[in-house]
Amino acid sequence: MESTPRVSHQNGGGGTIAEPPVTADSLARAVADVWSECLGGREVAPEDDFFAVGGSSLSGIKIIDRLAEDYGVRLSVRAFYLAQTPTRVAELIEQGRAAA
Repeated sequence: MESTPRVSHQNGGGGTIAEPPVTADSLARAVADVWSECLGGREVAPEDDFFAVGGSSLSGIKIIDRLAEDYGVRLSVRAFYLAQTPTRVAELIEQGRAAA
């Protein structure tokens, strides 16, 4: 498993709070949670197929935009639809981060 850097933020007292590193599993779960939000609260697991859980072209675009905001990686529509699952989308995000 690859190591990802920790992100630090200052708290109100001037100290620093370190966030735990993002793992591949936690990123896939976070992507599934974004899908769930954009699909009206429907339960989505990391291995669920986008169209099988009710995804559409409109919800796909919303998810792509949200992931770009949250993770700073812009996925192509084609790559998103070919990925099909939150786990594979998480892998694309990790690849995009590594390339940046």
